[in-house]
Amino acid sequence: MSSDSPPLAERRTTWLFIHTLLWKNWMLKRRHPVATFMEIALPCIFIFIMSLLKMLEDDVNVPEGWSDDESIPRDGSQGTSYNLFQTAGTLLSGIPGVLPKFTMHETSIWGILLYMGTLSISDGTRMEELSSSDLSNCTIGVTARGLVDSNPNSKYAVPISCASKVVPYKIAIAPDNAFTRGYFMQTMELWYPRIVLQNTSTSPVIPSLMESVKFFDTEKALEEYVSGNDYASSPENPHIYGGIVFNSYPNDR
Repeated sequence: MSSDSPPLAERRTTWLFIHTLLWKNWMLKRRHPVATFMEIALPCIFIFIMSLLKMLEDDVNVPEGWSDDESIPRDGSQGTSYNLFQTAGTLLSGIPGVLPKFTMHETSIWGILLYMGTLSISDGTRMEELSSSDLSNCTIGVTARGLVDSNPNSKYAVPISCASKVVPYKIAIAPDNAFTRGYFMQTMELWYPRIVLQNTSTSPVIPSLMESVKFFDTEKALEEYVSGNDYASSPENPHIYGGIVFNSYPNDR
């Protein structure tokens, strides 16, 4: 090799590199003509079919703003548009009010405890069998007086006027041991006690968190209860709104 030849790095030009790749690909495609044809034909056929399917549906003009998958009544070609901070537009079972369309504030523990009482009345069975006075006492007691305890001996138990037609909602706690009862729930009771909102005999009352929980020996016991025949069958066998399960915890010492 002549000493006047340029270094190898200088001879590796971009065009030479691309030319080599194109030549290699061309040789591979020549060896597999059927595969090469399918690589080109199948995407084209798919695009053609999708174009035909698109022609079966009308275009929907979506204006600026926040939208959902609904269209304007009697005009399927016009989409909806809302203000992000619109104060109405959502309805939830058990909540007696109109909620914002998109933006919502995160609820508090107090809000969940009140909501569980309202939900218990909404999910009551054969409520029409109650007399008007019993229905009123039951509804007010559960939703406004915080009478949601499953223990029939508690002074905050579900009212007798409900006649076992209302099954309260509870938050499940597992496992049932010294830590969950003696430390965790005792601390939660200090944070979320029973609250009387006004200093009157008819004041609304928020039940305590302790009155709104049900303990289970193990996580498996909780799962078996939820899937069992006794689930939500009586105030002593309540609905489970949610659960807190501890996988690890300090020992009893």
